[in-house]
Amino acid sequence: MDREKQFRKRRLIHPIKYNSLSIVLFALFVICMSAQSVVGWRLQNETLAAHGQALIGHWHNLSTGTFLEGLASNWQAAFLQLASLIVFSSVLYQRGAPHSRDPRKAKNAQNRREEADRFTWLYRNSLFRAFVLLFVFSLTLHIAFGTNAYNEERALIGQPPISVAAFLLSAKFWSSTLQTWQAEYLAIALFVVLSIFLRQQDSAESKPVESRIETTAEANK
Repeated sequence: MDREKQFRKRRLIHPIKYNSLSIVLFALFVICMSAQSVVGWRLQNETLAAHGQALIGHWHNLSTGTFLEGLASNWQAAFLQLASLIVFSSVLYQRGAPHSRDPRKAKNAQNRREEADRFTWLYRNSLFRAFVLLFVFSLTLHIAFGTNAYNEERALIGQPPISVAAFLLSAKFWSSTLQTWQAEYLAIALFVVLSIFLRQQDSAESKPVESRIETTAEANK
């Protein structure tokens, strides 16, 4: 009986333990998004009150362009960041970085790819393609919801709405978009460079603590 209980306990614990990284990250995502919805709702009502407009409820705020654009804007920048790292690290090098290929071994890797079955090309590039699709999808949402949010702002000051095409060409769109892009590229550039000199014991994102600075492509196993 005790063995059966232990077996059931292990069956429950193992999936959580072996997937704990993704569970924690998704949980933090939900927590942050929930908090964003609350503080965003309060900010939206402050803006409406300042213009003499009726306040809205929390659930109503979740359907506004302002809230949805905030989500999509950050998502598309994050997906672009990861897609860029994936594809650039497959063709470019950074000496000493754990997530860069070793230039000395690149030729052998190229030969192995050329010998591989052509049918596997989709799978061999599936990670990059997935993030590109996520980027395009979230960018489309950003444009659509951003147009709604901008028109909501214009309505508060008595200006007529604009089209999606006009928003796509506006300084409003590119100002917020380039803000997120530059932040993502700065973060990833700092990660690549700092990972050359700094370490985090037992992290797969870091080289082993004892690795030399010039060692390339040797993340913690």
